[in-house]
Amino acid sequence: MNHSFAKVKQSHVFFEDAPGLKNYYEDWAPGYDADLADQKWVAPRVAANFVHLLASAYGTPETEIFDAGCGTGLVGSVLATLGTYEIDGVDLSENMAAEARKTNAYRKVYGGVDLSVQARDERLGRYGIVVSSGVFTLGHVRPGALLTLIEYAEPGGLILVSTRGSYATETGFEEFARSPEVTARATLHSKLPDAGYIAEEKADYWVFRRSTATP
Repeated sequence: MNHSFAKVKQSHVFFEDAPGLKNYYEDWAPGYDADLADQKWVAPRVAANFVHLLASAYGTPETEIFDAGCGTGLVGSVLATLGTYEIDGVDLSENMAAEARKTNAYRKVYGGVDLSVQARDERLGRYGIVVSSGVFTLGHVRPGALLTLIEYAEPGGLILVSTRGSYATETGFEEFARSPEVTARATLHSKLPDAGYIAEEKADYWVFRRSTATP
């Protein structure tokens, strides 16, 4: 097991331990990009291109984008090469958020944001597109965090989520995504199955549209 593969695997043990996950990423932030590149981590590029397609097809020049779990800013960096976007990002780790700010791809980046907690803040209900790449994976957030992401989207806004294959199987993500709890708030717009993610495994990319009238 090489170093980068081990670092990814070690991040998969923190379900129900947000402080432990945060501390892990605080330490990993300086070497994160290199380790993920070594593991052929293509999820940010897939997600960014998908966001660009959604913005081109359904958005306007004023569409604002929210990168939920932005990490070191890989999604935003790719988006910046595709168009002129207003992007805000949040991450659990302060150090990862600091790395994202260095990309200059974001308008604002906030650290210390736990997406598994449905906290109220000024960013909720604001964004035309919400994207989350690499967050719905083993040891990170449970499927219920999808409800938080839906709240960040404006009524009628789109939410793009990647789910690593083993994560989706272990957590029953598809069952939750089609549950009344979700469908009362958003409809499943489309799904890109078995797409590129990381060398070890594929992922599904889900697009939801927030209802114009939500509970």
